[in-house]
Amino acid sequence: LFIALRNGRRTCRKGSQTLSSAEPAVVSKMLIVTGSLSAVVVVLCLAPASDGVTITGKYPVMVYIHGGSFYLGRAADHPPNYLLERDVMLVAIQYRLGALGFLSTMTSAIPGNAAMLDIILALKWVQDHITAFGGDPQRVTVFGQSAGAAAISGLLYSPLVPSTYFNQVILQSGGSTAAWAIDPNPVENAKEIAKFAGCDTDERMKTQGINNIGGCGMVVGGPSGFLTTNPFNVIRSGQVRKDVRMMAGATKHDGSFMLTGPYDMFASMDLIGNAQFNQFYLIDTVNRMFGIDEHSGALAGYEIESLFSEQDIKSGNFSRLMTGLIDIAGTIVIKAPVLRDVQNNVKHSEKETYLYSFDYQGQHTRFGYGANTSHYPFKGGAHHSDDNIYIFPYPNDVTTLNAADTMMSETMVDLWTSFAIDGVPKSSRGVPTWPKVTGPTGPYLHINNPFTIGSNFYDEYAVSVHDRSLAFDSKRAKCTGMLAISVVLTGLSGFFR
Repeated sequence: LFIALRNGRRTCRKGSQTLSSAEPAVVSKMLIVTGSLSAVVVVLCLAPASDGVTITGKYPVMVYIHGGSFYLGRAADHPPNYLLERDVMLVAIQYRLGALGFLSTMTSAIPGNAAMLDIILALKWVQDHITAFGGDPQRVTVFGQSAGAAAISGLLYSPLVPSTYFNQVILQSGGSTAAWAIDPNPVENAKEIAKFAGCDTDERMKTQGINNIGGCGMVVGGPSGFLTTNPFNVIRSGQVRKDVRMMAGATKHDGSFMLTGPYDMFASMDLIGNAQFNQFYLIDTVNRMFGIDEHSGALAGYEIESLFSEQDIKSGNFSRLMTGLIDIAGTIVIKAPVLRDVQNNVKHSEKETYLYSFDYQGQHTRFGYGANTSHYPFKGGAHHSDDNIYIFPYPNDVTTLNAADTMMSETMVDLWTSFAIDGVPKSSRGVPTWPKVTGPTGPYLHINNPFTIGSNFYDEYAVSVHDRSLAFDSKRAKCTGMLAISVVLTGLSGFFR
């Protein structure tokens, strides 16, 4: 894990501002190993380059858990420059990914949830040692995006996590009740991984490497003890923490990212231009791909009634259905699980809960994450993880921000760090007072230019349809024939794993 801290208000921002001598510098590196493979944590400690200023006091600590579907991502991809313009410490955890982090045979030999145990160990390290770096172990805010947010949500419902390890959380586009966050069949998936990996000898393991094996998800039950039951069952029982202050939200068009995989799969199977498929099977298929296998057709019926016109459905035109599909994907995969955590915290916690929708569309986007996106009949909008552009200067091509994006970055840094400092997200840069959530739907903050207050977060479930904010083109693939739905579902059963 990286530890970074600073003192004072010297700028650390690149691009529109000059990077000062306060840029964090490495002061020490430690490797913590407990047991054989039970936990391996790298600790990289950073502090401002020495300019005669002595770092004193106890600073609030922000612990970041990166996303990446539990098999991608690096702590190093989240530099501290922007956040360290405020008086906070930043800790970024690198946990084990893919099979190394989540493979489980539900036995003591391979219990699963190794990555989650890594995170717990890192949080324990913060409690034991952060005071030596000027941090306050009693003011720890854990924040993360996508899979990182889902991991934090899982921490809230795990009996292995002492309440003293953190008292505030920020969930950015992720929750543990999402179908993709939990591995429903860890033993069968472990067998499949072993078969497809072909690592049947020690020599082959050495030459091919276990890092080539894909990831799974958090494991419920079994000897790891991390989750004794499904997170939703914990929520339903009411046996949850009542001392957590929460800030949570999603990007307006989280679903645009979620739909790229299904679109590519449908295109490869010549289904994009198949009117019959689009009329009768598309909505149910998308629901099932994202974890909702509802056989009666009731859910699809409600979605069709609220997100599509009769003309859209009758046309069988994939492009006419895109906005609704983006809303379905974003709701099932991201927004509904986030709201579930928010509603639980509002109901049970004695502390405040704040909810947001990130709507801002700046100069840069992470749509495609560097891959070609020209073949999609939609754009990314306020895309999944676009919010992180304004919190972390990564990747290199977005470290130079224009004036408007710089203002958004500074404002978001205000909101995130003020929450860590005193529990109240605020900024003097044109942001209205952010009201705490008082009921099941809000109120919530629209992070945009200008910032506004919304009252019903369920509006975000149909936001693409309501404002038609995504641009579409008229191109669509020609169909050569109808393929069986069972083939589609089988081929996509591992999506988001």
